[in-house]
Amino acid sequence: MHTQPTLQLDDVIDDRLEMQRLHPQLFDDYLATGWRLLGNSMVRHNFSVCRRQMCRAIPLRIQLDGFKFSKSQRQLLRRNAHLDVRPGPIRLTDEKITLFDRHSERFEDRRPMSVRSFLGANTHREPVPGQELSIYIEGNLAACSFIHLGQEGVSATYCFFAPEYHEYGLGNYTMLLEILEAQRLGKRYYYHGYCNDVPSGFDYKLNFNNLEALNWATGFWEPQPRQPVRRWADLVEPASPGPGEDVAFSDSHGPLPLPHNGEGIKGESTFRRTLH
Repeated sequence: MHTQPTLQLDDVIDDRLEMQRLHPQLFDDYLATGWRLLGNSMVRHNFSVCRRQMCRAIPLRIQLDGFKFSKSQRQLLRRNAHLDVRPGPIRLTDEKITLFDRHSERFEDRRPMSVRSFLGANTHREPVPGQELSIYIEGNLAACSFIHLGQEGVSATYCFFAPEYHEYGLGNYTMLLEILEAQRLGKRYYYHGYCNDVPSGFDYKLNFNNLEALNWATGFWEPQPRQPVRRWADLVEPASPGPGEDVAFSDSHGPLPLPHNGEGIKGESTFRRTLH
């Protein structure tokens, strides 16, 4: 997967548009050229900074025609089949904002300050209609995920969950539910953010069949082999961690840090850098 040409300063893409209503087909066109949603903006960038080095950000999507879950993904769906999943239009209630605040407390650095950093005031209808999936465990709100619907594509916009329910794998589970919803609606593509062209906490997004990546040089989406989940830090040279070590743009289903207990949890990087 980490094979695209080395990023040069003269080919940096760093675009931002103010959020606005779009026809679903036009929204598809934006997604297909590397754009995604972030708060009150649509953004597109082909770079990130990982371990203090500039690297290339690679948009990803899943081709839903003929898509099949892996064995471990089917197991997760079966294991959580008893959970109470409530779909509906996006509504940011006090209950959900409180859950976001608890979710963000997991981050020692670059802690998200507000859910509005990811979901704008009109996110229920801009740039296209949005939907949410709320997951309840024993009557308690445990996770929320949000998607936006194009004519043929679905954008995974954001998700957050209660840390105490980590054993349910809610970060990955919400992605699987979003894919199922996209299939139910007859969509062709599920856009689930990006990875870097170096090993990073985003590598779990490569653990899907029918995976495609945008080649910035050609503008074409190219098939990619599924890569099972691995400890990405084992693939890089040991380094002493420190503040600002990894700088990335916020993504729908964010980077996977290495918790002290060895379990994977889904996170979100919110520290941004613009290079000119």
